[in-house]
Parts: sequence; C-alpha cells; structure tokens
Amino acid sequence: MVYLVVVVVAAMSLGRWASLAASLMCVTALNYFFIPPRRSFAIDGAEYWWTLAVLLGLSLALNTLITSLRERRARAELGETRAAQLHSLSEALAQTSDHVAAAQRAAQWLAETLRHPCAVFLREDETPALGCHGVPAGETGFHPMSAQWAIDHGRPLGIGCPDWPDLPLWCAPLARRGAGGAVQVLLPAGTPPTEDTLLHWLSLVRQIGFSVERERAAQSARLAQESARSEAERNTLLASLSHDLRTPLAGIVGSASALRTQGEAMPAAQRVRLLANLENEARDMTLMADNILQMARLAQPLWQLRTQWESVEEILGAAVARMRRRWDGVRIQLRVSAGLPPVQAEAALLVQVIANLVDNAVRHSGPDPHILVQAGRSRDGIFIAVRDHGPGLAEADVAGLFDRYRQGSAGATSGGAGLGLAICRAIIEAHGGRIEAPPCEPGTEFRFDLPAVAATEETELHE
Repeated sequence: MVYLVVVVVAAMSLGRWASLAASLMCVTALNYFFIPPRRSFAIDGAEYWWTLAVLLGLSLALNTLITSLRERRARAELGETRAAQLHSLSEALAQTSDHVAAAQRAAQWLAETLRHPCAVFLREDETPALGCHGVPAGETGFHPMSAQWAIDHGRPLGIGCPDWPDLPLWCAPLARRGAGGAVQVLLPAGTPPTEDTLLHWLSLVRQIGFSVERERAAQSARLAQESARSEAERNTLLASLSHDLRTPLAGIVGSASALRTQGEAMPAAQRVRLLANLENEARDMTLMADNILQMARLAQPLWQLRTQWESVEEILGAAVARMRRRWDGVRIQLRVSAGLPPVQAEAALLVQVIANLVDNAVRHSGPDPHILVQAGRSRDGIFIAVRDHGPGLAEADVAGLFDRYRQGSAGATSGGAGLGLAICRAIIEAHGGRIEAPPCEPGTEFRFDLPAVAATEETELHE
C-alpha cells in the first residue's frame, strides 16, 4: 500500500518521465527491503518475480493514466485561458470608436497580455505607407518592411516561422488575403515560443483583424450615410430655393421692367410703390441668403462661437431697429425689464435669431401685424420672447416646428426656404439655451432662454 501511495503521489506531482523513474525506484526499493532475501537485490522464487512484475505494471498503468489526466486538465485550463483572452480582446476592441483606436487598443492589450512590446501596422487610405500604432515610448525595434512582407504574402514570419526566422520578432498579417495591416511582437533571441503558442497568437491577430475591418466598414458606412444625407439636404435646399426665389425674383423683374418701360409716364405714387416693392423683395432675398450662409456655417464640424459679454438691451435694440426698417409701417413693440444681467454670446447670431422670429411673426400675423418683443429674467438666466397677435399655429404645424426645410401650412417660415426656425434652434442651442413655442392666446409666441452671468460675476464685470 505504501508502494502504491508513493506511485500515485509521484504521478500526480511529477512529470511523465520523473514519475516513471519514481515507479522503477519504488519497485527496486520494494525488492531490496521486502522481498527475500532482504537487503539484497537477489530474488528467490518465481512468485516474487510475478509480484514485482505485476506491481511494476500496475504502477506504470497508474502513472500513464494519471499523467494523461493531468495533461488533459492542463490543456483544458490552457484552452479556457486562451478563450478568456480572446473574449477579453473582443470586449476591449468593441469599446473603440474607429479602426485607428482599435489598432492602438489592440497593441496595448497585446503588450499587457503577452509581456512583450507589440505594435499594429495599418495601411492608410491615402498613402501606400504603413502607419504604426501602439508603439511603446522609446521602442525602436519594430520593422515596417517585415510587416509589409507579411501583408503582401499573407503568412507570418520571424521567430518560429520558416520565413525570416533570424529576425528578433514575430509578425503576422491581420488576414490571409487582402490584409489591411499586420501585428508585430518583439521577442528576445534564443527563446522561441512553442508552435501551439504561435497558433494562439495568430488567433489573436485574426481577431484584431476582424475588429479593425469591422471598424473600417462601419466608418465607411457612416461616411456614406453622411454623404447621402448631405446630398439629400443639398438637393432639398436647392429645390426649396429654386421654388422660393421665384417669388421675389418675379417681383423684382416685374417692378424693374415696369419702371424701365413706363417709368416716365407713371404717377409718382406708383413709382414709389414699385421702388418699395423692389426694396422689400431684395431684403427678402438678403435675409434668405443670410440664413443659408449661417446654416452652412453651423454645419461645419469645427465651428465655434465667438462669444463676448453682451448687453441684452443693445442686442434687442439693434435687432428691433433693423426689423422696423425692414417692415416699415408694421408696429413692433419692445419691452425690456430693467437691470438684466449680461449674456455671453455672439451678438450677430442673436440679432439674426430675433430678426428671423420677427420676420416670421410679421408674415403670419394677418393684415394688421402687431409684434411684441420682450425680455426679462427667468429661473436659469434671461428669456426673450417674440409674439404676434395673429391666428396662431395650426396643430399640424406644432410637430417638427424647428426642423430644416419645413414650411408651415400657412406659408413659408422666415427666410422663405424653411430654414429660419431651424437656424434659430441651432444658434440658441449653441449658446447653451433652449427655444420653444409655448401655447398662448391670441397669436403665436416663440421664446428662448439663455444662461446669464451670476450676480458675483456681474459685479466683477461692471467693476
């Protein structure tokens, strides 16, 4: 029993050949200490030969069985560890936003997991050169030519590979065919990884390749969608402009033609009316052009506000004065509460917001427009409201009121191309505020709120 216990313990704790040697030593010790004649390696009797042979065979069988189980367990644990690594790599790459970020994250993950410097080479779209991502600071041992060779030939190279085995690195393409990049791992000389380890590394590289190509495809799809959306918006804008420009252009052409052909024979009052019509139509086109230019500016990805501390009274005064000149004869009333704090804003943009809202109110308030522009304090800062006393908004116009290229059922929004209210919302949101059309009776009111300077900051500004 002691002999069997020693054999089992040796098989469980030692390697295959060490446990076999332990089994032979145990049989030899059994013969020396217990088989007559004792203290000798001589064997008297065939039954002792059979006893030793059976025990030796049993020990060898136990050793083979236990060692096989240990190896299977080790392989299962190794497979579980490698599967966990693949899962961890997939989760790490799933959190990236584009293919370059995926390459950088993959190189960082490989370096942390493999304990060797790693880099990911990617083909750039605009240049044939390879971009190297995730290189540790101060590391200069990576080899772009070998990465290019691996991409072109579709197979790994370096330590442990038939191709270029003398290189102090291992490099594999992200895919067998049409690879968009490669992974390099710097390795110390004289310690090549096992073939099984290299196969696992190749699986990790393939996983990185799938993620990088997925991000490339997603980015291409996003660019295609943005391009299609931009093209659709451009076509919509051109169609809207071609429709809305006809009215002012027709008025300008008609008035100019009448003045040219019949100007001398016309009464003075009629000439004044035609000239006023020319001026109004030209101002309509100017406002439309301003809205189009502002919408193009707001659509730029790197666009930023040029803000300064501005007085609300001055902004409203400039906007109302402009609209009174624009709509001569329309009653535009201005009410501003005393002591309003300054706002951090781009004054020209806020003037255009108020101009668009007033222009929209004049167009929809009926034959005798009366427009009220007022400003006061709100819970979060200040509010500015533009109200008319017309028929009000139809229920069909409430939904999507601030969408681009959307025109109300009663006619065009300010600017004539369905851009006025959309520009108002974009400008107000860029200033950190919000715009809405609260219900009111009678007429329609557009109100926007802006954050204002705090009381202590206001004191410092005045000082």
